[in-house]
Amino acid sequence: MKNFKLKIVTPKGIYKETEIEILNIRTTAGQMGILASHLPLASGLEISEMNYVENGERKHFSIAGGFVYVGENETTLIVNAIESPEEIDLSRAEEAKKRAEKRLSQKSNIDIARAEIALKRALTRINVKGM
Repeated sequence: MKNFKLKIVTPKGIYKETEIEILNIRTTAGQMGILASHLPLASGLEISEMNYVENGERKHFSIAGGFVYVGENETTLIVNAIESPEEIDLSRAEEAKKRAEKRLSQKSNIDIARAEIALKRALTRINVKGM
């Protein structure tokens, strides 16, 4: 399988640049697999799990939304946050999940959309940590 360049950028700067075989991501249009020589693409990214194959090894990540740009020779992810299973603090993610669920159950003057996003991020992190 032919490799292509992946560049991952966060608000803190370049997270990773590597050569990969396939990128699996969830865009706002649905789940997508990107291989070398993919047609040009620009899309939003969901808060979701992401994975790619590098040197025959599948690597998983939690991403907190963002954008993907597929160019001729490079795919760039601009993400709000990204964490590998090794970087995820499981107890912190579980606490965030509990806080979000509590906010949603109270149905008071809270920002429901914000609590739902926090819950989705926490659940994604917990799932990726369990891989």
